[in-house]
Amino acid sequence: MKRFSNSAAGFSLVEIMVALVIGMVAAIVILQMLALSEQRKRTTTSSGESQSDGVISFYQMARDVGQGGYGFTAQSLFNCNATWKVPLGGAAATAIATAVPLAPVTINSALIPAGDANSDTVLVMYGNSGNQPQGNVIYSEDATTKIYTTQMPASFAPGDRVIALPEAGCNNPPITLDSITATAALNVTVATGAAGVTNGTLYDLGPGPTILAYAVRNGNLTVCDFILYDCGAAANASDTTKWVSIASNIVILRAQYGRDTLTTAPTVATPPTYAKVDTWDQTTPTGNCAWTRVIAVRFALVARNNQIDTDANLVTAINQNAPVWAGSTGTDADTIDLSATAVAAGATWQNYRYKVIQSVVPIRNVAWMGVPVGC
Repeated sequence: MKRFSNSAAGFSLVEIMVALVIGMVAAIVILQMLALSEQRKRTTTSSGESQSDGVISFYQMARDVGQGGYGFTAQSLFNCNATWKVPLGGAAATAIATAVPLAPVTINSALIPAGDANSDTVLVMYGNSGNQPQGNVIYSEDATTKIYTTQMPASFAPGDRVIALPEAGCNNPPITLDSITATAALNVTVATGAAGVTNGTLYDLGPGPTILAYAVRNGNLTVCDFILYDCGAAANASDTTKWVSIASNIVILRAQYGRDTLTTAPTVATPPTYAKVDTWDQTTPTGNCAWTRVIAVRFALVARNNQIDTDANLVTAINQNAPVWAGSTGTDADTIDLSATAVAAGATWQNYRYKVIQSVVPIRNVAWMGVPVGC
């Protein structure tokens, strides 16, 4: 019988233990590489998701801002205080708490409860009527029957929302966002009616005017529909059924007015250069003439990755400084300040990555109107 030597009988215990140690080390290295790869993948995926959310919500907001003023681009209407009931025309409608000044776009309106720290609010208004924005002359009124005799009653339709502006102007008392119930011959019948509007103007905002308030609340971009809810009520600010989230991980909203500041009278030698932005700021106009000079809005959304960077070297290299936008000067309130944004326990704002989505949006309805003579 053939015998095998001891050296060919198999592995020794020492050899097996060495192999196990090598295998364990290799497994640990592989697992660490997989964990690091998964972390990088989650970071990249989250960055893409937050950027997509920011871009989509930015597009929606930019579309609304660009529509601002449609249906009431008349100097006499700008800055008029308007009241209505919410929901507009609803059976259980209740009056809003405070009259709202009419303007295409208002930044940091005193009516809107503030959002997250160092973030702005934006109020946008526009109509959806297919009629001329210049309005119709009101020849006579009947406060009892709520009937207006107008210049072109055929341009109105039942269900349209209208504003009757007195010849003497507005704000004392506030004007009313009313609704048409019937039209016949030269008459337009409204639901509420207003006295003292003979020789005034009836403006048609269409069947579905839009009044939206945007704000960043609890790290989400939210919007409130002023036609349905009293968005100015402080009690509604924390109600997520009224201030609806349209994008998560949006931590900052910044906005500025773009103004045409030309004040000198044009001549043949120096023709007018209206509809040209000369300055950017956050000073809200105080008169209807000043509103005609706001022809654009510059705004930015700051989207944040929801994955935390724990590598101190990465944090120092990438996020040591806050992101900037076109309105940043480094010294004023328009600068992006992330120091007060909510973060996870044990983290700071530098432990996250950010993406700034920004653009200039022309308020074309105001730009087309031009700056009236004398403004």
